[in-house]
Amino acid sequence: MKNDQLRVALFTDTYDEINGVGNTFRYLTDFCQKTGRCLDVYTHSDSQDAIEEFGTVRICRYKPAIPIDIYFDMIFDLKIPRFRIFKDFKAGNYDVIHTATPGSMGLNALAVAKINKIPLMGTYHTSLPEYVRDRVDKIVQEFKLPTKRSGVRSENLMWDFMKWYYNQTQLVLAPSEDTKKQLEGKLDVPVGIFTRGIDTERFHPRYRQPSEEVTVLYVGRVSIEKNLDVLVELFKNKVHRDGVKLLIVGDGPYLKEMKAECEGLNVAFPGFLKDESLSRAYASSDIFVFPSTTDTFGNVNLEAMSSAVPVVVTDKMGPKEIVTHGQTGYVTTDPDDFAAKLNELISNTELRQQMGQNARKYALTRSWRSVFEKLFDDYERIANRNIS
Repeated sequence: MKNDQLRVALFTDTYDEINGVGNTFRYLTDFCQKTGRCLDVYTHSDSQDAIEEFGTVRICRYKPAIPIDIYFDMIFDLKIPRFRIFKDFKAGNYDVIHTATPGSMGLNALAVAKINKIPLMGTYHTSLPEYVRDRVDKIVQEFKLPTKRSGVRSENLMWDFMKWYYNQTQLVLAPSEDTKKQLEGKLDVPVGIFTRGIDTERFHPRYRQPSEEVTVLYVGRVSIEKNLDVLVELFKNKVHRDGVKLLIVGDGPYLKEMKAECEGLNVAFPGFLKDESLSRAYASSDIFVFPSTTDTFGNVNLEAMSSAVPVVVTDKMGPKEIVTHGQTGYVTTDPDDFAAKLNELISNTELRQQMGQNARKYALTRSWRSVFEKLFDDYERIANRNIS
């Protein structure tokens, strides 16, 4: 069966939320509407069960029966399986199932795939084992608990679950080569690549509003695992602050604490931004910083680069693969190096502008259409049982 004839069911625990996974799949639904691809999205609702149709795309939302908040913008439904989902799914006559997240929706995907004997593909978006380890380590440190290996044990337990979950698929797609190699060492199924694109019209330098200050921008979840506490420490002690403003766009469990730690510093917290307000924030900044060491890709880096802004990232996980060191930004080795490279950009307007131009040129090569055409090629391979 050709990929433009496939009927695909996508199960994701996050779709409407403002995060990289949700953004990616909203772009996917736009692509499917424009190209006539058949896609049904199964996800959570914060109000009531509802199915919306948009041409060849359906968004099937289900209110959690027994919801628990497992993390900031993600909800887990303790009622598994959901027979309403099973009933709606049965009528879909699907060729392939795509499970995007290992939450309650993902567990329903495993069940319907097995019951209906439909090929199942998984995508890996978030380094949950590393996130769990970091959060447990922070708790142990904060409360001065006697155990020092709780984080490692928690990470290992999460990996046990992730291996069980993803080994039930026929193929797993990772967002970066770094993550792909990590998964190949853990899983017993083939691992491929599902990278990310960028909307270069939405994130465009034309939205820039000049400022007399040098604006350093972070966009994303405001949480400890993003290494934002390290960023705060650098701004307090190692980064040039004269004429420099730090802008933190987003929300999360670390927001209140971060505001308190930044008291007296030139730091602004506008919260979530979207649409043109977000485009202006990117384009009006001078440097984008992404101190995370656990992100599998980091879509926000591409958004900054598309806005002609150089980025500073760590040498851990996926973001380092987006940046050409010394050309579109810097890939740094440790917090001291991060501060040094940030200071270099703060003090050199010409360097910032040149790197920003290079970043924009690179972003123009990252088309969402090509990303999703490749994804549908993988769907076709799965549907035809052509996986090696």
